[in-house]
Amino acid sequence: MSDETRNRELESRESEQRETPWKPAPMLPSPDPRDGLEFRYVRAGYRGEVDNINVSQALRDGWEPVRSEDYPELQITSDRNSQYPDNVLIGNLLLCSRPAELGDKIRKHGDREAQEQMDAVDRNYFREQDPSMPLLKPQRTSRITFGDD
Repeated sequence: MSDETRNRELESRESEQRETPWKPAPMLPSPDPRDGLEFRYVRAGYRGEVDNINVSQALRDGWEPVRSEDYPELQITSDRNSQYPDNVLIGNLLLCSRPAELGDKIRKHGDREAQEQMDAVDRNYFREQDPSMPLLKPQRTSRITFGDD
């Protein structure tokens, strides 16, 4: 029985592993995840024209351009005449980061605004309700059924 155990220990899974297929590199590489940060590419130009308005809006929203030396895994070389020589710029798209907690606050604000708009639509709809013919509360869910269910 000890011989069986020893033979089993000598076996290797390396010979049984499948070969991983080759995949082309993505056009926009993603940086390795970092705690407390979220990433996004911001348009810095369009058809040869600089888009300072879009970059300025992103900066006001808390996005900051990342430095290429801080993300060596991206393997980026900057263009000679780039407006952002020290940052990650790929085809007029500038990689930016911001704190995840700020992103959560912005998303919560957007969700709250959307909910307030839906409440306003409901108030306007139910304002014209007549007691003799009550309006039904709108159904905002989807159901998928198959066959005769």
